[in-house]
Amino acid sequence: MLTNKFSSASSLLTGLFFIFLGALFFTEYTGIWTLIYILFMIGFVWIGVNQILRTLTDKKKAHLNLSTVLTSLLCIGLAIYTFFNPGLFFRFIHYVIGWWALLNSLIQFINFYVYRRDCLKGTYFIFLKGLVDLIFAAMLMLRPINKLWIVAYIAGAYLIFYGGVMVFEAAKDLLSVGMSLKIREHLRISIPVLISAIIPQRFFLSINALIKTNKLNPDAHVAPQASTDLEVFIYLKESGPESLGHVDISFQDKIYSYGCHDPHHRGLFGTLGDGVLVVSDREAFLKHALKSEDKTIISYGLTLNEEQKKRLRQRIDAMMERAYTWRPDAQLLAEGEPIEGEAKDYASRVWNATQAHMYKFANGKFKTYFVFSTNCVLLADELLHCKELNLVPISGIVTPGTYLEFLNSEYLRPGGLVVERTIYKRAHGKGGEHGGSFGSSFPSSS
Repeated sequence: MLTNKFSSASSLLTGLFFIFLGALFFTEYTGIWTLIYILFMIGFVWIGVNQILRTLTDKKKAHLNLSTVLTSLLCIGLAIYTFFNPGLFFRFIHYVIGWWALLNSLIQFINFYVYRRDCLKGTYFIFLKGLVDLIFAAMLMLRPINKLWIVAYIAGAYLIFYGGVMVFEAAKDLLSVGMSLKIREHLRISIPVLISAIIPQRFFLSINALIKTNKLNPDAHVAPQASTDLEVFIYLKESGPESLGHVDISFQDKIYSYGCHDPHHRGLFGTLGDGVLVVSDREAFLKHALKSEDKTIISYGLTLNEEQKKRLRQRIDAMMERAYTWRPDAQLLAEGEPIEGEAKDYASRVWNATQAHMYKFANGKFKTYFVFSTNCVLLADELLHCKELNLVPISGIVTPGTYLEFLNSEYLRPGGLVVERTIYKRAHGKGGEHGGSFGSSFPSSS
């Protein structure tokens, strides 16, 4: 009970702080930007000095090398130059935020193409959002003078709303169950997409740190799906595109994994192409992901009542009605059909290891995969987010980071939806794939 009250009080204070900070962006935005300017200079001076001090105090690196000296001088020099040229710093901020808005605009226009091609709802609303972002980017970059008040108001509105949601989240324990569910359903807000993109990498580094300090003592096997009815898997890797994370779900000992897995029908650096659904035996798929793909996996377990199980099964069946069988190169080769090149793509590796069934979609959602919309997370969200289930109510652009942030917060929150969390990581050297579960001391992403 004491832990519950402490957790609620902490969330309440954090929410109130965000509301206060958001209000400052409306009333004192000039002071806020001045503070950011000062912190920028202090930060770069600290980075430069700290790098030299760490090198001098490190017994293994008793001398300064040229690279360290140049990096430190560059950081300190940039801070000094910014101090004497504040106007340049604020123009730079205009361009940074402008490029961010331009990137969002590009994502929305590609999303518009996907939705229009697959005849999905909301096509022109997506186009309108892309157009608004494009106009906003042009306003900031074409005349980068005194436009930061616009950014301040947008940031202020977001922080106030985000803080308000946190306050309501903290108050849920004091309310009835029905009112709590309504708040969760209608007042959920996702974190910004650029922040959510770095959360999987942050978790990967945290897990590695726990292993190095022997705070994670895993069992040498993949645990069976027994104590929970539904699992949501987050896959992490140290580098490359997969460092942004990947999401699958497991129900009734079957894993449903969606991605851009057809190497002959994809483009835009692998972010756009035909969507492929992999349906595999849970244990075989996880062992392959750990042993052959060298991934770290976080499993979040949820319990369902009988009605929820029935609804989830119905949603899976409805999705599969639009699917048709697709065979990867390795399966074609095994059946004696000719292929171009070698069958070494991801889908072929999975089929060789698991004999999984693979499908494409004839029409509608998921016919085309796009990393920022019709992606692996949206498939999980399509199955889990409906009025009858409403298990993971996330709004905004869906990314593995937003799911990871939500699921971990629910695990750490007393009375949350997630009742079990398990970490699977392959041991390098002796032994095989390792899995272990540990408690709420694991760092939250919130």
